[in-house]
Amino acid sequence: MSARVMIIDGDRTARSLLRDALTAAGIEVVAEANDCDEARLLIEGSQPDIALVDVAGIRENASEVARSLREQSAFTMAIIAMAPAERADRVAELVGAGAVGYVIKEDERQLLAAVEAIHKGEGFLSPEVARPVLDEVSRLYEREKIRNDELEELVRQLQALSVTDWLTGLKNHGYYFDRLSDELDRSLRHRRPMSVVIGDIDDFKQINDTRGHAAGDRVLQEVSAAMADAIRSADIVCRIGGEEFGFLLPETDSAGSVLVAERVREAVAALNITGVGSVTVSLGVASVPEHAVDRDELMEAADRALYLAKREGKNRVRVAGQAVALGGSKSQKSNGRMQIVDLLVRVLRLRDPRLAEASTRTAEVAIALGAQANLSTARLEHLRVAALLQEVGKIGVPDSVLYKRGALTEDEWKQIREHPKKGFELVGGLIHPEAGEAVLANHERWDGAGYPRGLKGEEIPLLARVLLVADAYVAMTMDRPFRTAMTPQDALEELRKNAGTQFDPGVVDLMGDLASAMQLAEQQEAEVIDFPEQAAG
Repeated sequence: MSARVMIIDGDRTARSLLRDALTAAGIEVVAEANDCDEARLLIEGSQPDIALVDVAGIRENASEVARSLREQSAFTMAIIAMAPAERADRVAELVGAGAVGYVIKEDERQLLAAVEAIHKGEGFLSPEVARPVLDEVSRLYEREKIRNDELEELVRQLQALSVTDWLTGLKNHGYYFDRLSDELDRSLRHRRPMSVVIGDIDDFKQINDTRGHAAGDRVLQEVSAAMADAIRSADIVCRIGGEEFGFLLPETDSAGSVLVAERVREAVAALNITGVGSVTVSLGVASVPEHAVDRDELMEAADRALYLAKREGKNRVRVAGQAVALGGSKSQKSNGRMQIVDLLVRVLRLRDPRLAEASTRTAEVAIALGAQANLSTARLEHLRVAALLQEVGKIGVPDSVLYKRGALTEDEWKQIREHPKKGFELVGGLIHPEAGEAVLANHERWDGAGYPRGLKGEEIPLLARVLLVADAYVAMTMDRPFRTAMTPQDALEELRKNAGTQFDPGVVDLMGDLASAMQLAEQQEAEVIDFPEQAAG
């Protein structure tokens, strides 16, 4: 079934041309209106599901027209804002009215694509009008009195549709990875170097927590501007995550990339941001073909280098380690690592099937919890590996100690407490450093009373804090030989009792949200639809 479209445009010739283009594409034009009054008379009889509104072509205030029509219609009707190229900024007038499509009037291809996308329940934002639309969203967003759920949803929709990050003005995650694929292909085809740099604002969460999100937004904006000014004209910088930035450096080897990254680091360190002061960034560099020849592997290498920069004290640049040999989409080294990881998981399963099952379930919950915490895809994979291997150090603990029913002696407790270190020693060199740190810290406590290092609060790596909550939740909701499983509600209550002592309170809150979503999904899956019995015929 095709879309049913109403055209609202004060220019009769333009309406005719637009009607012909839509009809030729198989789209039904059910009504045409010169202005708001005419549209009101036609709307109930024609019942369009999409209204194309020329913001610059009607006499009335376009925003008032759109609101009026949506309120009058007894059915759901989507709004597409359009305007001539020379007045493109006017499409932003319909942001507050909830338009879901924004296009240039003369671009027939975009108009047809917008109608098709919106008919499928999606949205459409033309690159030519992205800037004024996102500027208007930003302006509305900063007005506290209209910061509501509807506007939050609008921000999310428009961010997904645009290649531009509305807050910083930089290109976004989708644009970055599209360009990375293109640049990598060109680099390999012509045997030319290229590099990526991943940068992350140091201690950004602390800025948000102590200074507020408005201060955090200022930091993102000023850091973004400093980064954009520091790079060369051929380079690209994008905001690819919350406080994470990706750089593409064509025709640049690792040595040249370090110079660019250092220039970026120094530019950010020189900032004096109102209400915050100075901030720093850490950056990781990886190059083709020196460190990788595959997109995911290249980003993984840069991510490792970034992690090293953070671990060594922040506010520094680090380069990916040992080079990867050319040939194939994954290096032999990477394949070998994963084979060893798989082998260790199988050994753990043979040693203690129940422990292995718990680790697998913990991995599933941890990934879902990590997604709630907006972790990147790469970090979710590190979290999965850490969850599967968190108990691998117990392979070296004697059965007489591991399965002892009575009280443990002091020496036996020492053996138990050593297993995170043993696990780290076993897998630390085989997996990503962040995953290794999570394995080492999987028995730390928020209050500092854990082991093996007695880390406290945010000294505990984030992945470990997520893993600790996921592991405890799974342990409480699984049957044990001498204890039946708790209900999810009871397990959550226990987590909340220990938030701030054993667990990160913020992660426990996320676990509550996740558990509610999981329970809802289970209820929906369990619903049974009763069909009436057919009458005998």
